[in-house]
Amino acid sequence: MGSLAHVEAEKRQLTREIDQLAYLGVHLVDSGNGGIVLQNTAKSSLIAEVKERQYEDPELVKFRERVPQQKKSLLELKGDGVLRYMGRLCVPDIVGLRDRIMSEAHYSWYSIHPGSTKMYHDIKDMYWWNDMKKTLLSMSAMP
Repeated sequence: MGSLAHVEAEKRQLTREIDQLAYLGVHLVDSGNGGIVLQNTAKSSLIAEVKERQYEDPELVKFRERVPQQKKSLLELKGDGVLRYMGRLCVPDIVGLRDRIMSEAHYSWYSIHPGSTKMYHDIKDMYWWNDMKKTLLSMSAMP
């Protein structure tokens, strides 16, 4: 963080807190109309793992091979080489990976009432796998 000698004494604590937010990946941006917008740039390590492990799932490898041949496909390969279904990451069927994604959604501090329907809506924008909703329904029995 550096020296706070140039900062007024009553603003030093605020400066430390802003620095702590930046360290956590949260940035303050001037909104242009007198307000401030918070941007959170933190990323889940699960997303990186999903991207890396797509090549280990034989079903996803088959889907990947078919993408260039399809005229109108819901599956796509973006410039980053990651397979997506309607813009969502295709999650490989790798032991424990889908369970960890569901657990993160279920036990997240941001979950207010983590029922299966809410969990599905929370993670469906980011992830996709066959029978995802059914899997989440079976998870609703978790403690």
